[in-house]
Amino acid sequence: MNQHAPTPLNVLVAGIYWSGSGAVVDYLKGHPECRVPKGEFTDFKRQGRLGTMLESDTAAQAVKLARRTWLETALGKLPAAWWKQRGTPDPASLSLKDQVFHQQLKLKYLEQYRQQLARSGQPSDVTAWNEWLQAVGQHITGNRKAVVWNQPIWIGKHEHTWPGVFEPYRLIVVHRDPEDQFAEVVRQGKIGKRKSDPAFDDTETDDVAYVLNGIANKLEALLELHRILPQGRLLNVSFEAFVEDHDSQADRLCRFLGMEPEQMAGAPFKPQESARNIGIGQTEAIQQTLKGYRPLVDRLRQLRANLPE
Repeated sequence: MNQHAPTPLNVLVAGIYWSGSGAVVDYLKGHPECRVPKGEFTDFKRQGRLGTMLESDTAAQAVKLARRTWLETALGKLPAAWWKQRGTPDPASLSLKDQVFHQQLKLKYLEQYRQQLARSGQPSDVTAWNEWLQAVGQHITGNRKAVVWNQPIWIGKHEHTWPGVFEPYRLIVVHRDPEDQFAEVVRQGKIGKRKSDPAFDDTETDDVAYVLNGIANKLEALLELHRILPQGRLLNVSFEAFVEDHDSQADRLCRFLGMEPEQMAGAPFKPQESARNIGIGQTEAIQQTLKGYRPLVDRLRQLRANLPE
């Protein structure tokens, strides 16, 4: 890693549960100023990981979580990463969890965080973890401007913690027509399956209401994020607009990130292919399923209409 490399911009791309955020990720994969690690980034948001650690009620609780994470990384994830790296000629093609440097850096900054706690530091002090993200980003980006993290946070969770960890950051949230969104959930075989996302209520026994209410909770949390975050840090992207009016939307997205709208040869995003996913909620089967849930669908449409441009 180049210790003198500039701090890369952390571009956080989040969706509202199968809302089409993969289209934005694919576009940024093709941008010459961006690096996109393979897979989703879960080191911060999952229960028991960094977000939970930083929001511990007591230092003792944070110490326990840090120790558990250190042991999990040192005894499980790092050896597994060594083994997987030996099996590929291109380690950078692996997901971060399978890359040795990532686990080594995590151990380094876990130790720094533990020392911070031992000096009576506050569990909520994000200093070590912000330095960790910057170190990971510098390793990944080289001379490029930004590193793109796919689904690194839950919308509506840790909102007073993650900005300090990911600074400097820009957050992009993709939203979608609710009927198409529900149809995508069905297509992916997710109806009846529970999520670790805290926006979804596990006490809800109606599988359709579980999905629709969870999406509504995320949209409400997104509206609240607009109130909390500094101006210029959050961009809403309509999936339909990004696909159907791609040139102007790509220009808008890149201006938000301080870049020119460019794509390298062989870039993976194909607007015409993504356009096939517009209108998938208009089938008879989906319409029949949603027939008894029109008030919930209307609520989603209203929440979506309230999102700032």
